[in-house]
Amino acid sequence: MTHAVTMPALSPTMTEGKLSRWLVKQGDEVRSGDVIAEIETDKAVMEVEALEDGSMSAIHVAEGTEGVKVGTTIAEISNGDSDASTPAPVAPASAPAPTPTPAPQPVAPPAPQPVAPPAPVVQAKASVPAAGVINLTVREALRDAMAEEMRRDDRVFVMGEEVAEY
Repeated sequence: MTHAVTMPALSPTMTEGKLSRWLVKQGDEVRSGDVIAEIETDKAVMEVEALEDGSMSAIHVAEGTEGVKVGTTIAEISNGDSDASTPAPVAPASAPAPTPTPAPQPVAPPAPQPVAPPAPVVQAKASVPAAGVINLTVREALRDAMAEEMRRDDRVFVMGEEVAEY
């Protein structure tokens, strides 16, 4: 069976975005949760994860394509249960898409750039200690901060469904 990968809405007001980079190629095996692409908005670059296990049977939107509407199918993941006729029409659809996109791009770069004298290099001393650096996940950092706050002030308490699970 083939599953569509659509352009996600990264914010409530987002209507379109730029597919800045594919991290997988057509035919690559992916697992649910694998990062397969990067989407760029006017504010951030976010990762797109595969929602299904399978192989990338088609990539419909080329890298660097701007103005991709939210909800547009950008790729397809096949888990092997599909029939042989599904991949055949996809390949011609993805082949013409990259061809027109690179043609306009080489026209823009020939803009002349003024040569400026190099700026002096300023060496800054690193303020990170050589030892004692601890890598934490966001969950661990939040847990530790909440625990510290609760130890300092007996009026602070946490309410929620999953409090005891962390």
